[in-house]
Parts: sequence; C-alpha cells; structure tokens
Amino acid sequence: MSTSPDGIYEPGIIDPGLPSNSPTQPFWLSQPSKIHNLQSPWPNQADIIIIGSGITAASLTRTLYTHKPNLHIAILEARALCSGATGRNGGHCKVMSPGVWFERQHAYGTAEALRVMRFEHAHLGELAQCVKENEIQCDLRLHEGVDVYHDQHTFRRAVRALEDMRRYAPDLAEKYTVYTSKADLEARHCPVESIGAISMPSGSMWPYKFVTGLFEKYLHDHNFTIQTNTVVTDILETPDYGIVKTTRGEIKAPIIIHATNAWMSHLVPELQPFVSPVRANVQRHVPDSSIRVDNSLWLRYAEHDYDYMVQRPDGAFIIGRANTGRRATSDDGDMDVLPQTHLRTVVPALFDFKSANVRVTHAWSGCVAFTQDGNPFVGKWPGERRHQWVCGAYQGIGMVRAFRSAQALARMVLGLDVGEFPRSMVITTDRLRRLDLSVRAKL
Repeated sequence: MSTSPDGIYEPGIIDPGLPSNSPTQPFWLSQPSKIHNLQSPWPNQADIIIIGSGITAASLTRTLYTHKPNLHIAILEARALCSGATGRNGGHCKVMSPGVWFERQHAYGTAEALRVMRFEHAHLGELAQCVKENEIQCDLRLHEGVDVYHDQHTFRRAVRALEDMRRYAPDLAEKYTVYTSKADLEARHCPVESIGAISMPSGSMWPYKFVTGLFEKYLHDHNFTIQTNTVVTDILETPDYGIVKTTRGEIKAPIIIHATNAWMSHLVPELQPFVSPVRANVQRHVPDSSIRVDNSLWLRYAEHDYDYMVQRPDGAFIIGRANTGRRATSDDGDMDVLPQTHLRTVVPALFDFKSANVRVTHAWSGCVAFTQDGNPFVGKWPGERRHQWVCGAYQGIGMVRAFRSAQALARMVLGLDVGEFPRSMVITTDRLRRLDLSVRAKL
C-alpha cells in the first residue's frame, strides 16, 4: 500500500505482477555465474519449494540444510539467478540512521524497538561469518559506515535518539560515534557542506557473487535443484501439499516459501494492501583519480531523503538514491528520471571525487518493498494457504533484514525456536487485522 510510513509515492493498492522480461542491467550481473541460467533436471516433487533466488532464498537454504541436510529443496526463479533486488542493490550492509529509534520506539515499544535494532546490527557479523566459513569470493569488506548530515534538525534528532537509546541499551548506543569537528569530517571524506556525522559498523560486498557462491556449494553438497527462467503462475492447495504451476510444468511440496520481496504479493494478493513495490535507482561512477575512501557514506538531507555511496576495490563508487521521484512499481525494466539525473549531477557536485572527470558506466533500477507498518512479513500465511510461508518486504534495507529473517523462517518451518527474532515482523492474524484497519482509515 502506498500509504506506508515513508508516504512519498502515489497512493493505491498495487499488484506487482510478474518480473519484467527486459530488466535494466546492473553492474553486479556483469560477471555471471556458471549457474546463472541453470535449469536442473525437472523434479515433480520436493520437500520445500522456494520461489525467488536472492539473499532470502540463499539464507533459507543454508539454515534448512544446517538442520536437515537430506532435504530436497527446489528454487524457482522467473528470470536469471539472483536477478531481483539482491542483484540490483548497492551492495551495502548498514543499518538505518539512529533517528529511526524514535519511530520504532513509538510503533513497537522500547523492548521491541531494541530487538529490531539488535536484529539489524547482527547482520554484518552473520554475513561475514557465512562468507568466511564457505570461502566465498564476493569482495566482502568491513568498514565504518558514516551518516553525513546536511540538515541541522535531522542531525540533532539523531543525536537525541542515541542519548535516549543509551538509557536502555548502552552497549547498542556504543556502536555509534558522533563526529562534529572539521578534522573528523574531512578524514571521512564528508562534503564540506555537512554539519555533522554519525558512524556505525558497516560492510560491503558483491551481493550477486555472495548468493551464487552459496548456491554453487549447495548444488555440490545437497539434493538441491535450481529452475531459472521459470515463472510461477499459480499455486493450488490440497490437504497434503501445494501444487506450484509454472511455465515449465508443475511441482508439488508440503512447504512453499514466497521469497520474492517486491513481487510476492502477486501470488499472495492478500498482501497487496500492506506492501508497496517501489523502484530504486543505482549507478556506478568511475572517477579519473586515485581517491580512496575507506568508509562508506550516506549523505542525509532529511530523515527519509538521502544518497548512499560505497567505493569498491577497483576504485569505482556504487551510488544509490532514496527520495521522492521514485515510483510505486515493480517494473525494473525502466528507471526514474529525477533520481537518475540527481545521481549524475548532485552527488558529484557535493562529493569531491578529486577529479572533474567522473564516468557513469552503469545505471539501473531494482524493486524493493515498503510495508504499511515498516516491518517485513515473516511466517506461515494464515487461513486457506495451509502450505505457504512468506519471507520478504524489507522496507528497502534488505541487506540488514533479509538474511536473519530467512534464518528465523527456516527455523519456524522446522519447528525450532527462533530466539530473539523481533515478534513485530511475524505474520499473525492480529497484525493483519491492525493493518487492515489502518489501510481502511486512509482510503
């Protein structure tokens, strides 16, 4: 629903439809994996079917195989492997500005807000551990993530949020460092117009290589099948299993997991009032200079208005935009004029690349999913979809929400305890009822 908390998109309930047949080409897919278009031998039946092949699907598969290595898991992907949001994002693993603390505290209460914040911060360590234990070559780099503020009100609010957070969780507040001196700001390549900055642990990686690296391992070690270029058209329910209809045939399984993020409400239309597909915009900039930026940057003009910048080992910058001008759509075959123009002009005007010659080698879009209450949907879908589970709609910050959400869902599927997973992210009839009342009030 386009009345989500960000409130910057045209209103209305949107069916995301199916993924575009001619999507824009992101930099991350410039070195395709050998399994990029894999179609394994067709299975008529599996233990678990996962629809989608991004970071959610990879994490689901990893956790499921950790506990039950003999499962037969089948991945269904409408296009090439990892060609959705994971293959189109900024490759940046960093939590949001500390200013969101107040919003979450108001929405969920202090205890749950702390669970959400800890949950997101824990992603960096989880991803790093996964990369190390599986020896995945995905350019993982751990560094300082710096929120650079250009608005005094937004900066002061973020500092107050840290002060309030420290009352309840000093260890969590200690993850952040506030910078105001000119020397500290210059050392982190903050634009001269900035008035302050707040840093936190962050990381970056080649997300496509991370996911495909895991999938290659599972294909070698487990009963694992991948069906790319296979569009799911419908799901039928029977007492014992669900039947997944695709453009290449049918597969049945007792457990079917929707892991398609912005597109999942097409097959689960009951989600459409609560989830908005939103098109994000990203570019790759290559300056004609030897500038090295060890930290990542989020240029914050207001709480919900920012650009992010991450430098890669080859010297290029991945830059993305979050602001008005984006569209509530699932079409990643097109781009948005204002954000793309902004990335080409405003960012180089603010940030000193140490060169006037900055080439844009790639420009692309990707679809994320915003929710009515700011939280993803994780769990078993109630009612008649007795064999269907959902894991997605990450509010545009999937790199600090998807991996551990999928871990929790896999444990739910296996009947295991999920620990400190935020309960506000779990699908319940009460949550859906509250969301329905909220949507009705705004229509």
